Amino acid sequence: MDPSPVPYFPVNEFGPLMKGLVIGGVGIIHVFLAQFAIGGGMLLYYFERAGQRGMPDARTFVDSTFKILVLVSFVLGALTGVAMWFTTIQVGARTIGLMVDEFHWLWATEWVWFAIEISAGYAFYRFGPTLDDRTRRRLLAIYAAAAWMSLFWINGILAWQLTPGRWLDGGGMWSGFFNPSFWPSLLFRTA
Repeated sequence: MDPSPVPYFPVNEFGPLMKGLVIGGVGIIHVFLAQFAIGGGMLLYYFERAGQRGMPDARTFVDSTFKILVLVSFVLGALTGVAMWFTTIQVGARTIGLMVDEFHWLWATEWVWFAIEISAGYAFYRFGPTLDDRTRRRLLAIYAAAAWMSLFWINGILAWQLTPGRWLDGGGMWSGFFNPSFWPSLLFRTA
């Protein structure tokens, strides 16, 4: 009997491709889409402000590009996000179980920001062309800020997997979250 407080989960073995290549491949696509959503939201907010300050082409760019941003990042991001959970649970259920158990409130916080991001994105997608300038700007600001806050929380949880730091010594959730690679990876992902 394993004395570990972490429950035992069975692991499926699908050969050499599953652990490395499938998770890595899906992860690369998913992270690219997430970065596209975050950076795209910030860029479109910038262009929205430019459009409201006398550059009419900027507003046209926002209206046409945001539709692509939403459809690509939201739809494909949802598919690859589910694929990430599915593949990681298949080959590392114990690790995923520990991560969810240790950081469940932080996951909940990330999901709240993600829900705000999705809600603001779909609201702008649906109502953007009919909204007044101030509301358009605010909605894009909410979208961009919520996307970055989602990144902030997910970054700490994922960086913990690479460099758990003082968490290994019983430092607790916040020691695991603000681990040695938290700030460098957040800066890298933001830039």
